[in-house]
Amino acid sequence: MKIKLSIVILTAAAMLIGIYPKPALASPYEGYTYSYWGEAVNSPIAYLPSKTVTGQEIGVGAWAAPSDMFAASDGNLYVLDSGNARIVVLNREWKAVREIKGFQNNGKEDGFNNPEGIFVTEAGHIYVADTDNRRVVELDGSGAFVREIGAPQSEVISSSFEYYPRKVIVDKAGRIYVVARGVFEGIIEFDGDGRFTGFMGTNRVQFDPVDLFWKTVSTKEQREKLIRFVPIEFNNADVDADGFIYTTTADKQSDTPVKRLNPSGIDVLRVNGNIGPIGDLSRERSAFIDIDVSGNGVYRTLDSTRGRIFTYNEDGNLLYVIGQMGNQRGTFKNPVAIESFDNRIFVLDRDLGRITEFAATEFGKLVNEANRLYSIGKHNDAAKLWEEVLRLDANYEMAYIGIGKSLLRQGEYKQAMTYLKLGNDREYYSKALTKYRREYMRDNFGLFMTGAIALLLAVMAARRFARTRKEGMGQDAVA
Repeated sequence: MKIKLSIVILTAAAMLIGIYPKPALASPYEGYTYSYWGEAVNSPIAYLPSKTVTGQEIGVGAWAAPSDMFAASDGNLYVLDSGNARIVVLNREWKAVREIKGFQNNGKEDGFNNPEGIFVTEAGHIYVADTDNRRVVELDGSGAFVREIGAPQSEVISSSFEYYPRKVIVDKAGRIYVVARGVFEGIIEFDGDGRFTGFMGTNRVQFDPVDLFWKTVSTKEQREKLIRFVPIEFNNADVDADGFIYTTTADKQSDTPVKRLNPSGIDVLRVNGNIGPIGDLSRERSAFIDIDVSGNGVYRTLDSTRGRIFTYNEDGNLLYVIGQMGNQRGTFKNPVAIESFDNRIFVLDRDLGRITEFAATEFGKLVNEANRLYSIGKHNDAAKLWEEVLRLDANYEMAYIGIGKSLLRQGEYKQAMTYLKLGNDREYYSKALTKYRREYMRDNFGLFMTGAIALLLAVMAARRFARTRKEGMGQDAVA
């Protein structure tokens, strides 16, 4: 009895001092990816919610309908608190280090009016899409006014054009790109001096052939009531280190809701396989509301339909999915913006006035690092990490593909074929098969030639024997 009592006491003490491991935090959502065939496959959780922050908690008062945020290169997070017409800057420790509520504009007090977009350059200059003031405002790192850029001026723009900038991005050359409300011609481009230079990346018009037929046979009054065929407007944008612009549209019917535009406005987004970056493949398709481009060609899209974040690599392969609509920590009510820094992801919820931080799990860190090594050409190093990923998720196709490509470069063609088949990468499987056939023929060329020569000699000998025998039978018949 005393022994049992001692065990109970020791067990309780161990739990109190933390000898026993703490139970893992339950995730408010499930992890999954999509197979080559478009089927949802369960996967380990790549990111878990680690922190939530509100304006009250950091001592700046509640955020009112915040619409955007930006993670700067120094780790600071700029929150655009639209309802309060201000910018709140947070450092890595989630402390408010600065508020920008107004500024001096040519000697007069000025401020924002329902701003919807924010961007911060490497030099620390802040660009704000000051929507209802119909302008883009540039501030320096201290929040002092630098300039404002008004509506684009050009002969090609109608006099009835109304300018309501919603999002703004700036590339390393200083060119300014604006996503505006109701503009179907594409992204509005300004040069470094703020002069309008044109539109870029216009979405193609999508139409139903049946609607087109009825338009051709309808009267003028009837045509006015039918749906007009106009391009879909962009709703958000981001820019990568090479100056390529990533855009999103919220149209659920579009097969290209994400684009990667080169300086000429041509979509050069890479898509590996039959399924592009379109989010969920269920009946209710995803509606992307924001996009965040991080390093090594990785980009993340925010789905306003189900509150999910889809992370893709430079080839358009889905790496993992996190997030969900709901009332728990790590879920959202009205997500409007996504940013990332290091191995953390931030999501801004407009209705809750809250930012949720997600931290990478062991699985997420392995996938991120393996993909990073893969993207910079260190395939052998990446393959070692992909093997670790497979220990956590034996169904992860990207891991099989990564290992298969590494084996292909090492000349292990037969093994590469096995992994590439498991990863359903038909293109590289065909390459491995072609190289394997060539290698097999080269290694066995002597054997094949010896056999061929032996077969040829045997055929010749058989023919000679048959001919000799036939001649002998002919002589016997004569005799």
